[in-house]
Amino acid sequence: MKLKKAELFAAGIFCALINLHSFDFGGSIGTYTKLGTPGEPKSDEFKNFSIKQEEILSLWFRHDFDTTSFIAAEADTRIRTTASNLEKSETFNTVVIPDVKLLRFNKKISAGKNQIIINAGRIHFSDLSATVLSQVADGAAISADFKRLNVKLYGHYTGLLNAQNVTILNKTASSYILDTKKSWYCAAPYVNAGAQLEFPYLFANQTVSAEFLASFATEGIEKVETDYKRMWATIGLNGFLSRNLCYLLTSTIGSECKNGISNLTKLTFTFFPNFKNMAISLSGIYASGEHMGLKAFKGFTSSPAVASVKEPEYSGLVKTGINASIKPIKSIYTAVNANAVFSCPKEDFEYYGFEAGLSGNLQVLSDLNINASLTQFFAKDSSNSKATMIVSATLTF
Repeated sequence: MKLKKAELFAAGIFCALINLHSFDFGGSIGTYTKLGTPGEPKSDEFKNFSIKQEEILSLWFRHDFDTTSFIAAEADTRIRTTASNLEKSETFNTVVIPDVKLLRFNKKISAGKNQIIINAGRIHFSDLSATVLSQVADGAAISADFKRLNVKLYGHYTGLLNAQNVTILNKTASSYILDTKKSWYCAAPYVNAGAQLEFPYLFANQTVSAEFLASFATEGIEKVETDYKRMWATIGLNGFLSRNLCYLLTSTIGSECKNGISNLTKLTFTFFPNFKNMAISLSGIYASGEHMGLKAFKGFTSSPAVASVKEPEYSGLVKTGINASIKPIKSIYTAVNANAVFSCPKEDFEYYGFEAGLSGNLQVLSDLNINASLTQFFAKDSSNSKATMIVSATLTF
């Protein structure tokens, strides 16, 4: 009897060791510093820095059940310090912020020559424009890839997210107010549902896409106005115009249901010179204001369009510019960009300012990464000018 128990125990240990290869885990420690100041360089205001400082510990794991399914998770804890003015100690706010960044179950199902992919849990969702919706949420997405058609259906809930790490655009007169001194403050509760259709290489190697997204405010731990409904419909077109030149066009019609329609249109041309992984992009973005019968555009996830003092959302503006990136050696990536910004919140269309930026990434070692960026916005009204500097470093283990 004792021998049989020992054999069973040994068999269990053996099975566990066999499965160890399918379990992977790791983590990282990092630091992030963001400095910002209003005013133009060399002015007295340039020294009035604001700061956002974070020390970050991240842990992750992944387990493959078999070749068709896995589960993955990532969590982190941040010590975040913010201050609107470094010279005034009373503006400093320090808070420890734990968060679950990812909890994903993935399953692939073969259906003849076609494939169905199921993702469920806390996962990242993004719309076709990557501007209306771009954040994690708790829900599920099902995608099916056919020869001439790709379909994706998704739905999620936002009320359990930590609002310290994601900002949702609420109703203009919303009663929801984030308490920045709390470690965990639940985000505004919304139920979102969407559907995407993609017709790959529909004509002349061009791909056509379409999406519908609806958002409904609901009851949750934190309150918002439950009668708030929004909808967005997007059509996209992308492909190569030549061997080294491609483009991406999306146009989104948005509506707050009781407040007319709005529009967000994005167009980008990207050229690849076949030199040191170089890419050169020309882009233009139009986000409607209240003009020509349209209403001010409003997305779901907050995404500042300009690094000015006011940090406006993609609403009532036009932004056009150029971006160039290059990877001269394996361990270095760098990019420069320049953009002209015009404001059109009402019927008036006027110059708002000019934005220039430089960013770089250095892979010091296989497990040590350093990022840095510098952006200067020169506003027509100098009180909106701002310099922003960001430095971060991450050590993985």
